[in-house]
Amino acid sequence: MNKKGQIWAITLLIGGLIFLVLLIAAATIAWGVVKTTTDEIFPAFNDIGEVAPGINISEYTQKVLTPLDAIINNIGLIMGLIYIVGIVGLLSLSFILRDNQDGWVIALFVFSVMFMIITCIAVSQFYEEFYLGQDELGVNLREASLVSYLIIYSPAIMTIIAFIAGIIFFTGNPEGRFDV
Repeated sequence: MNKKGQIWAITLLIGGLIFLVLLIAAATIAWGVVKTTTDEIFPAFNDIGEVAPGINISEYTQKVLTPLDAIINNIGLIMGLIYIVGIVGLLSLSFILRDNQDGWVIALFVFSVMFMIITCIAVSQFYEEFYLGQDELGVNLREASLVSYLIIYSPAIMTIIAFIAGIIFFTGNPEGRFDV
């Protein structure tokens, strides 16, 4: 029996989900900081005007910074979609790695899921502090409604995903079930 292979499947699934939540939360906060900064800097560049004969900074910034501003404004939606695709991709790993039928693997899975949910609660609470802030960062995070919803409700979402993954994991090969 390959016990290292069984540990690898659970580590990959749960570790991937925890990494996904942490990465998206950090990226969303970083995006909020960048968006807050660009909301202050881009209008200043547009107001500069002509700095030398024939060199109009405002004209150049409108050509360059307007598309960049559109991309920065839509990063919240893109991160939300990446989060959903990541969850579906990691959930699909349970179909690939579903021959784990030992009792200790079930206990490891349950412990790992509890650790993941506690981590999601901590990340959710940490993110919510920024989200509910009355400063510009809080306003920008509230504008990214999809990714903010996914991060704030990540404990419930990850509980459902872990429940589905557990069902898929442990209903694999019926001949080898629990070595009976």
